[in-house]
Amino acid sequence: MDYMKVTDDLSFSRVIAGMMRASREGLSGHKMTAFVNSCLEMGITTFDHADIYGLGESERLFGEAVLKNNTSLRDKMQLVTKFNIVLPTEKSDFVHYYDSSVQHLRESVDESLKNLCTDYIDVLLIHRLDPLLNPVELAEGLDTLVQEGKVRNIGISNASYTYFDMVNTFTKTPLVTNQVEVSTLYTDTFFNGIMDSALKHDIPVMAWSPLGGGRLFSPKTEQEIRVVKVLETMAQKYQVDSIDKIAYAFILKHPAKICPVTGSMKIERIKACVDALKIPLSTKDWFMILEASRGMEVL
Repeated sequence: MDYMKVTDDLSFSRVIAGMMRASREGLSGHKMTAFVNSCLEMGITTFDHADIYGLGESERLFGEAVLKNNTSLRDKMQLVTKFNIVLPTEKSDFVHYYDSSVQHLRESVDESLKNLCTDYIDVLLIHRLDPLLNPVELAEGLDTLVQEGKVRNIGISNASYTYFDMVNTFTKTPLVTNQVEVSTLYTDTFFNGIMDSALKHDIPVMAWSPLGGGRLFSPKTEQEIRVVKVLETMAQKYQVDSIDKIAYAFILKHPAKICPVTGSMKIERIKACVDALKIPLSTKDWFMILEASRGMEVL
């Protein structure tokens, strides 16, 4: 396993286990324990959560099965979680909105700490770009949590490079990552300044939906069909048994130190990403995949 240095005291495993579907797929008790142990055995030490995943259940299932009765594992892993999305409920008149207030920040962090059975979060991400975010107030709230030791590092998710720089200007604690969508089906991130920003700040990028939300396995659109055809050709060329390994290799080749966040709860799917670390995808083949995705020649 490769590891990406984030700060002097923090590194991400190059492959990050995403826990979004843990509650939906009933990953509780011994199933969760077995899943996490398998990840650790492969060298995957970074686990990605959010306060809204499974309405908090994904964090709780992880905490109760993994850390509640085995606190020694805490020092062997990095926990990432997020805040500021409020899902529709009767209390909110069934409105989906963002809340980046300091009060919601503290309530969310305290609940995540309780659910995860830990006393600190390695990296807390602002989940979505909030047009009503008050950067002065939120920065003070984030910095206070870092000073208290509840949060060790902060980052952002789904942020444009300008939004990233804006928030980073106000916080005393530097942002250490940006988690954005990247895949063979979504390549805009290579051209909209986000990767440029990551290289400028020398931070790793966390890539969500690295397999296009599973669309690579059931292609329907013209783009999906084009990309899958090229991935199948590449799989034969590099002698691998599945196209997802090539799709991961495409992401891993970029110099912005991209760390794919796997979405599956199936260990064999996650292992495919680990295997992709060894695929020496050539520059020419990378651009062939890019051309298939964008549907036009690279000029």
